[in-house]
Amino acid sequence: MKDDLAKSCAAGTAVLVKVENVSLPTRLRGESRESSDMRLVRTIAAMAPLDLSPISKLGLETALSAMADATKAAIASDLACWRDWCQDEGMAPLPAGPEDIVRYVNALDARGKKPSTLARRIASLGSVHRVLDLATPASPTDAPMVRNALKGIRRRRGVSQRQAAPLRLGKALDPHIAQGFTLAALLDACAGDLQGLRDAALLSLGYDAGLRVSELTRVEAGHIDCQNDGAATLFIPYSKTDQEQEGAWAWLSAETVRRVQAWQAASGIQEGLLFRRVGIDRRRARPSGETADMTLITYSIGNTALTRQGVNGIYRRIAMTAYEQGLVTLPAGKLLEAVRALSTHSLRVGLTQDLFAAGEDGVGIAQALRWSSPATALRYGRKLAVRSNVAARVLARVRR
Repeated sequence: MKDDLAKSCAAGTAVLVKVENVSLPTRLRGESRESSDMRLVRTIAAMAPLDLSPISKLGLETALSAMADATKAAIASDLACWRDWCQDEGMAPLPAGPEDIVRYVNALDARGKKPSTLARRIASLGSVHRVLDLATPASPTDAPMVRNALKGIRRRRGVSQRQAAPLRLGKALDPHIAQGFTLAALLDACAGDLQGLRDAALLSLGYDAGLRVSELTRVEAGHIDCQNDGAATLFIPYSKTDQEQEGAWAWLSAETVRRVQAWQAASGIQEGLLFRRVGIDRRRARPSGETADMTLITYSIGNTALTRQGVNGIYRRIAMTAYEQGLVTLPAGKLLEAVRALSTHSLRVGLTQDLFAAGEDGVGIAQALRWSSPATALRYGRKLAVRSNVAARVLARVRR
């Protein structure tokens, strides 16, 4: 896109605004970027026993191709944890023995790891045994003592999982929302500059479609099909529950379409990834022929997708702004806790709870949000679902 230069005056201050489409550096945490395949292969190679028999290259490639990138990254992280524990214990990481795995599970339990985390790490350890043909005749993670150890921890500690704080719509959809962060409050807190237009479009589209962050960051301009009534449909080519990439569709409100179009008009993005990083550079400038100092604001639009950490940071930054502007009411001392509870899953949880509050059932909600089973939807909205279940509907008519 060509550079766009505009001048405006507000409260006597001259401002130059410049928009550039550039390749912003990707923000990384920790080690340098590498593919999920290479990271997992490197982790496995560092753990493999020296006397390991040759494995099938085709078998390894097939196993990797069957996994999602997020799954491979999680397995690599879990294996690194097991490797470090083995080093501390002075033992070889592979092949693992059932007794060693139980000791490992107990050590993680003592450190306060959740039962779901323990189960995932044991599953990852089982995966590497199968990939390296070490699961003969069966993986040590399937041993009865390992299963009993996990079962005992679940029974003692329970299996309830910490849920992301919901970002519900607010407004008049549910009068029971009295305080806390809502989507409406965050949208009102979005500024009218380039970054604010992107943030508002990101929030609005993510809520309407109930997107996972992996889906939200992959939305492209061409995925949106506008309708005559102002609404639109969004094509979702890939998701966590659609590994074969059959694709799915979601509905977008007319309000969301307007916000997306405002972001596109300001950014010049008409194809490719819709949500990208926006860099802001503010500095003093005195253009030729001008007598007064001016503020030059340069907005740099990246070419790569936002990261999970980037989206999480956007939500929390806007939440702080909403609170500072008086758009949100929170109990004294609860601000930081409420902000930290927000995550990339908050919009999806919020939409689920709003649909339950509106009286929709778990099956319909699971279909709308592309879950393979209503069980997850019921877990997110189990408290609100009570107000629309059969007992509530029948008794509300006779016990007034």
